[in-house]
Amino acid sequence: MSWNYRVLDHGTHFALHEVYYREDGSVRGWTAEPVGFVSPPEEGVEGLALSLERALSDARRQPVLRVADLPG
Repeated sequence: MSWNYRVLDHGTHFALHEVYYREDGSVRGWTAEPVGFVSPPEEGVEGLALSLERALSDARRQPVLRVADLPG
């Protein structure tokens, strides 16, 4: 199973979620709540910024998913 960050269109808003895939690449599921980012004190603001940048880079590589079009 693989996963990545994707922007989901909920119809009333957009949110960043972890999306999980089956072996054939189809969507298996996604996190119920949008992802939140925190950084431990030793990583500071730079650690938080790096995590956000990586997630955004991941999400930008793929089109927005409409929740209404997803299974389940």
